[in-house]
Amino acid sequence: MARGAAQTRRKPPAGQPKPKKAAPSWEEQLFFSRLRRHAKVMYVLLAVVFAAGFVVLGVGSGSTGIGDLLQGKLFGSNGSSTSSQIKKAQKAVARHPQDVSLYLDLAGLYQGDQKDGQALQTLQKARKVAPKNVDVLNRIASIYSARAASAGDEYSNLLAVYNQNTAVPPGIDTSSQLGQAITSDPYTQGLQSQLNTAYTKVTGAYTKVESVYKQAVDAAQGTSGESTALLQWASAAQSANDVGTAVTAYQRFLKVAPDDPNAPQVRQTLAQLQAALRGAQG
Repeated sequence: MARGAAQTRRKPPAGQPKPKKAAPSWEEQLFFSRLRRHAKVMYVLLAVVFAAGFVVLGVGSGSTGIGDLLQGKLFGSNGSSTSSQIKKAQKAVARHPQDVSLYLDLAGLYQGDQKDGQALQTLQKARKVAPKNVDVLNRIASIYSARAASAGDEYSNLLAVYNQNTAVPPGIDTSSQLGQAITSDPYTQGLQSQLNTAYTKVTGAYTKVESVYKQAVDAAQGTSGESTALLQWASAAQSANDVGTAVTAYQRFLKVAPDDPNAPQVRQTLAQLQAALRGAQG
């Protein structure tokens, strides 16, 4: 009786709509929550795959399994390493010694392998084949520029050390007898010698850059690349402390490209350099 009464109470009265099922909570609507409820079998499969990975992929062993196979480590190189590419490029240059593009490709591979010296040698060979090739000249200049920048960093570091260790008390003239006595000790003189050597190295490096960019300017004359070559030449001359050449290069740039976006800055720099020249001439 009691059970029948309970069942009677649970049945909704006739004609009354059944109560609606409660909407799932926001947690239940999340993708990963539904995945956990309906894809328990997948966990088993993933566990099997993961365990197999230790064997197939070589996890925890000396090799990397399929990874090694894909990279050619278990059965030799697949020919995609830099060294193999360099060898192929060398053979291509040997077969077609007049093709400048092959020299450029080989030089690029050397640079990617941190072998700038060999890259420069390759580009110098290309310059013999095509002395007026702007791409070759620019690539040579870029290597010289990197070397010059490194020399500049070395000079800046030495200058900082020199300034820290040769500070003269305020009010003392360095050209006076006392000032000279303060700065003439062996340590200071050694720093001064290193600084002079570093400065000579910097100016010499930028002089090389300047020379190559000047050749690029001559090669690019009358083309769309002339204005860029002139800016590079002027900048290198300025870095080499060759103010007269920098002025000439900037003046030519303004004649070639007076409406270039860089023209306002060039005019300002040119005015400063011309003022410096007048000051130096007295």
